[in-house]
Amino acid sequence: MSGAMTKSSRTNLRLLVLAAGTIVLFFLFLTLCSDIMESPLEYAHSKAQEFCLRLQKQKQKQKQKQKQKQKQKQKQKQKKKRPATAKTLIGALAFLETTWMPFTNDFLNAEPPKYAAYPPQQSELIFNDTDVPQELLSGPGMPQQWMQIATQENKRRLKAVEHIKKPTVSDFASMKDDAGLGWLWGRRLVEFGDSVDRYEAKYVCHEFGSEMVFPVIHPIEKWPKGICEIPAFNLTFVVFHSAGGFTYRPDWFWYKEMSIIPFEERWDKLWKPHSEPINGPNGRPDLILWQNGLWDQRGFQVGGQKHHKSETSALNRRHRKLVWDELRFYSSRLNKFAKRINDEFPDTPMMFRTLTTHQKTGMGDIMLLEMDRLGRALAEQLGHEVFEWGRIISLLGKWYSDGTHPAEGALSWLWGNMVLEYLARSAGAQVGGDERYPYFEGWDACHEEFSGWGGR
Repeated sequence: MSGAMTKSSRTNLRLLVLAAGTIVLFFLFLTLCSDIMESPLEYAHSKAQEFCLRLQKQKQKQKQKQKQKQKQKQKQKQKKKRPATAKTLIGALAFLETTWMPFTNDFLNAEPPKYAAYPPQQSELIFNDTDVPQELLSGPGMPQQWMQIATQENKRRLKAVEHIKKPTVSDFASMKDDAGLGWLWGRRLVEFGDSVDRYEAKYVCHEFGSEMVFPVIHPIEKWPKGICEIPAFNLTFVVFHSAGGFTYRPDWFWYKEMSIIPFEERWDKLWKPHSEPINGPNGRPDLILWQNGLWDQRGFQVGGQKHHKSETSALNRRHRKLVWDELRFYSSRLNKFAKRINDEFPDTPMMFRTLTTHQKTGMGDIMLLEMDRLGRALAEQLGHEVFEWGRIISLLGKWYSDGTHPAEGALSWLWGNMVLEYLARSAGAQVGGDERYPYFEGWDACHEEFSGWGGR
């Protein structure tokens, strides 16, 4: 009996030990599982915190960058949007220094010179021909001397291939990025204008050792289309010569070599712009300049004198403003002309080229000033910018080659500097660092600010 009880108690003891061991193992297992579960949770939590901190820092950087961008945009707006003056010098080669100086805040807020003090500090005001301070010409946001840079590099490239009789674009391809001018390679400028546009493009061509060619496409018309190719940069200027906005060729028309007048017919029969090498690296022209002015002014003057013989008629005088019928006609035709260009070349940077006056100007050019203001207003409506060259050279008649055309030299050099400046912007050249940001980040970076000031 006692033996049976001993055996039973042993069994119970074993069961107790087994139960206790099981419980201990169970708690050990729970502890292990807790550690296993807690470790990835802590890791995930730490990573989430790390991600959130990184995201927060990125947002702060983006905000700072956005603020800096807005600040720079405002800076560029102040520097580029204002009227400007031309810097020209007298001398055989002095025109190589010609540039333009926007009236920036640095200029407007500069310390007044001693000779402007009141009460006066000197007995007599004597103004000297002092040069423009260099810091105003080369400071942040100021236009660069692109013509100097590009023509010097052009000479170097031509010398490098002088062993080739007639070098082509392919001979210069290995040099395309030299002198920091890789952005200029393959660019295309297209102009819809008159002989003033043709002359300026031709003159700038000469500075690069090239000549403008005029394809024979009509038995009478000599210059409906001009093409200048500068192989060292694979750079091309294409000029389409417009004859104004008249809708037919009047019998009294004054110029025999112009046989087709309406721009619709010139577009389809003479220009055929899409058949020309006018597409740059983006599959379109890089910049388009357009205007109509001189031909319409002449048409209104001659037509008015032809049809209105009365001495009391306002239309019988050449030195006069546009009458209402002329203004409405000009506005309608210019609008259609600009929209045709818009429709044919979508997404292309476009600028209204401000109108030039005549060498001997005065009341006879009142029409041109009205046309210029209308062109600016139309450009703003269409989202185009304004190429101020025509305004900047106003009344500089001594630098004209005849009664109508600015001559080769200072004024054409200025034209070239301005064209290259806007091509650099259109190309997104990213030159100038923080001082020029975001001006050279592409056309759209500053376009909103620059397209909203027409009509003034």
